[in-house]
Amino acid sequence: METTGDNLIQVKKERSYISCLVNGWSYGFKHLGMLLRYMWPSIVMSMVLPFTIFFFYIQLDALLRKWIELGYLPNATIKSMRPEMQKCAPRTALTILLGVLLIPVVAAGLGCLLLPFILGWKYLWGVLIFLIVFILLFPMTVAEMQIRFSYTPLKECFRSGFRLGFKNFGSLFAFLTLENLVCLIVVFLGSIPYMVMSAVSIQVYNGMQMGDVVDLPVWQFILLVILSACILSVVFQITLIVLNFSHCLMWGSLVNEVPAETEANS
Repeated sequence: METTGDNLIQVKKERSYISCLVNGWSYGFKHLGMLLRYMWPSIVMSMVLPFTIFFFYIQLDALLRKWIELGYLPNATIKSMRPEMQKCAPRTALTILLGVLLIPVVAAGLGCLLLPFILGWKYLWGVLIFLIVFILLFPMTVAEMQIRFSYTPLKECFRSGFRLGFKNFGSLFAFLTLENLVCLIVVFLGSIPYMVMSAVSIQVYNGMQMGDVVDLPVWQFILLVILSACILSVVFQITLIVLNFSHCLMWGSLVNEVPAETEANS
């Protein structure tokens, strides 16, 4: 792959969150063909066995680290990236574990937010708990970026992550809101075939329950359901790949503020 012109990009550079989003998306889509050639094994694996999404993130993190290091995307293969994948695998596993552990925390925060509306306003303290959880999510996101995209010691990842997260709260809120909104829209569009097939399945089941005779090509229908689920999975994973480039640029913009002696440890 060419290493001049538009392919060169400095990740650790001060940018606005809009610039991080736009440049990340455009760069990811521009190199989507190469990315799919490199990542198709983990994409296929995670469609068959969802828990193997771990390998998807290892491949992605290894390539993003190489992008940060070189300033461009090399013609990556699993064989050429194996040393980098082995090196970043423990840190990728840690970020996935943190994400899993945060799910019940976020769910509890949302539950506390609903308490005043369900049980009365004497439970207004639930709103306070929700706000605390909500505010802490942004520093945790920066700490997760630090762990994924650098080799900075874990203690420093959390320390600088919380500092940068609180300092750039407004930009992070706007960035993550727009990023998640785009992700939801794209995934919704990709889920339309699956939703149509699900609606047909429900109609068929209801008809059979009412005693109607349903003349349906079973095997063709099953294949269409599987195909629609595969389309949804592929769209979701491609969206993750592309959005992670903007995620990486946002991290580079944040850590650009970190003193040189701190970055030297990474």
